[in-house]
Amino acid sequence: MSGNSSISGLLSSELGKRVISAVFMLIVILWVTWIGGWPFTILSLLLSGLLYYEWQSMVRQTPFDGIEAVLTAGFVGLLIFNLLGYLAIGLVAFVVLGLMLELTTSGAERSDVRWIGLGALCCAIPAVAFPIIRENGGLGLIMFLFLTVWITDCAAYFVGRQFGGAKLMPAVSPKKTWSGAIGGLVFSVIFAAVLIATNPQLPAFAVIFGAAILSVVSQAGDLFESWVKRLFGVKDSSQLIPGHGGFLDRLDGLVAAAVPVAVIVALGAGI
Repeated sequence: MSGNSSISGLLSSELGKRVISAVFMLIVILWVTWIGGWPFTILSLLLSGLLYYEWQSMVRQTPFDGIEAVLTAGFVGLLIFNLLGYLAIGLVAFVVLGLMLELTTSGAERSDVRWIGLGALCCAIPAVAFPIIRENGGLGLIMFLFLTVWITDCAAYFVGRQFGGAKLMPAVSPKKTWSGAIGGLVFSVIFAAVLIATNPQLPAFAVIFGAAILSVVSQAGDLFESWVKRLFGVKDSSQLIPGHGGFLDRLDGLVAAAVPVAVIVALGAGI
């Protein structure tokens, strides 16, 4: 009985919830990523939609109204333009829409318009960047991106808890430490070294340097989201993921790190 109670207690604890949720999401994401094609594109679109839902709920200062409805329609339009292969046109149209709404709304009373517009652009990244990387960079590259960011996140969490020490940016995220940030960077480089050792044909410098850059960028993305949450007095972007908060809380670093990879892949593929 005591053994069953211990297991039940572990599963119901905060760490247990985090582990179960993380394992479930990991299985789904890895499976769909391996399949690629339209299933992966649909998953990327779904993630973008969830991120936007959380973002606009997080930064909205007034009840949902016509302005937000227009912005949401613009966000959906941006995703549609991207699917049709006209991303540049969609981006320009959305930015023009945002500027028009900014000029026609009542200044400081609707300052959240610019935040929602900025968030829409950020939240569109999975739908835009992930398919570019998967289809043009291949399964190996997007898995490298995912695993580097996930290893950075896990290492930063556990190393920070174990060693503590000086805070990284206490005014932005009071729990993050320098030890955690360095731990995340070190373990991402170790992961890259293991890849090179098991795949000697890989360019050693590019893999190690790339892992280090992705680790730093992903942690910067995490800090950015923490800053926005603190600015708006929000603890979690939502409660959609047990033990983890929201999708923004889990994907902020991955979204940031996907940008440079997608840009490099797009330039190389002539997109």
